[in-house]
Amino acid sequence: MKKITIKEVAEAAGVSKTTISRFLNHNYGNMSKETKERIAEVIQRLGYRPSKQAQALKSKHSYLIGVVVADISNMYSSLLLKGIGTILERSGFQMIIMDAGNSVSREKELLQRLLDQSVEGIILQPSARQSEQYEFIKKHNIPLLLVDRQTEPKQWPSVLTNNVTATKEVLEKALNQGYEEFFVLSEPIKNVSTRELRSQAVVQTVLAANKKCQIIEVNSKEELIKAIDTILTNPHKKLLFASNGRVLMESLTVLINKEITLPDEIGITGFDDWSLTALVGPGITSIEQPSQKIGEVAAAELLKIVVENSEQPVEFIVPSTIRWRKSV
Repeated sequence: MKKITIKEVAEAAGVSKTTISRFLNHNYGNMSKETKERIAEVIQRLGYRPSKQAQALKSKHSYLIGVVVADISNMYSSLLLKGIGTILERSGFQMIIMDAGNSVSREKELLQRLLDQSVEGIILQPSARQSEQYEFIKKHNIPLLLVDRQTEPKQWPSVLTNNVTATKEVLEKALNQGYEEFFVLSEPIKNVSTRELRSQAVVQTVLAANKKCQIIEVNSKEELIKAIDTILTNPHKKLLFASNGRVLMESLTVLINKEITLPDEIGITGFDDWSLTALVGPGITSIEQPSQKIGEVAAAELLKIVVENSEQPVEFIVPSTIRWRKSV
C-alpha cells in the first residue's frame, strides 16, 4: 500500500503543509473549527499516519514520556499506567513503559536508557528512598515527577495519596471495636516511603490508645504464612493490617485456606481495594487508592512542566476512599 504524504493530505484538505503540521502538533492558534474538522476528516479518509521520527526532527521534540514503575505485575501499576496513558494520548505524547522489578540498580539502567531516547519527561515510582540516586536526571535537565512514593530530601514534584490520615481513620474505628493487639504485615519497608508511613501511622495510633502493636516484614509467601500462623495463636482480640494490596490479598488467601472466620477469629484491613475485597468473606474493610486518578494527575502535572517549563516541587495529594465493610 502506498504511504500517504503530508503534501497529499494538505492538497486534499485545501490547506498548506504548515497548517497540517500545526494540526498534528495540536498547535491550532487561530485555526477555525471548520478547518480542523476538514483536516481530521481527510486524515481519517486517506488513512494518513504521521511519522513521529520526522515530527521529532522538525520540532526538536520527541513527544516521548518515560514511565518507570517498581513492579509492573502489581495491580496498582496497571491502573496507574492506564491513567497516565489516557492523558498523554490526548496531548499527542507517547509513553515508554519500563519495569524496575523492585531493583535500584535496574531502575538506574532503565532511567539512563530513557535519557538516551531523548524523552521529554519522566514519571517515576522510585525504588530508592534517597534523592541523590536521581541527581543524574537533573543534570540532563529532564523534568522528573514522582508517584506513589517520596524521596528524601524532597526535590521533585510528586503525586501521592493520603496514606497517614486514611490509615489512622481505619485504625481508630478498629480501636472502637475493642481490638487489643495489632499486627502490621508488610513487604520490606526500607526505601519505600509509603510502607513506612502506613506502618508508622498504625503504630502511633495504637500506642496512643495504650494497645500493643507489632510490625512483621515478609519477603515471601512462606514467610507470610508463618507470620499469620504466629498471629493466630495470639489469644487476644487481634487485627491484621496489610500495608498494600498484594499483602492483603495473599493474607486473605491464607486465612480462607485455613478456614478462619472473619472477623470473629481475627480482623483484617489494609490497602488496596481493587473492588475484589467486597467479594471476600463478609466483605473486607480496605483503603482504596485512586491509582488511575493518580496517574491522570501525574501526567497532567508533568505535561505542564514540559510544555510550560514551570517546575515547582509540590506534593499533590489524591485522597483515598475507605470502603467500610465487615472485616473489622
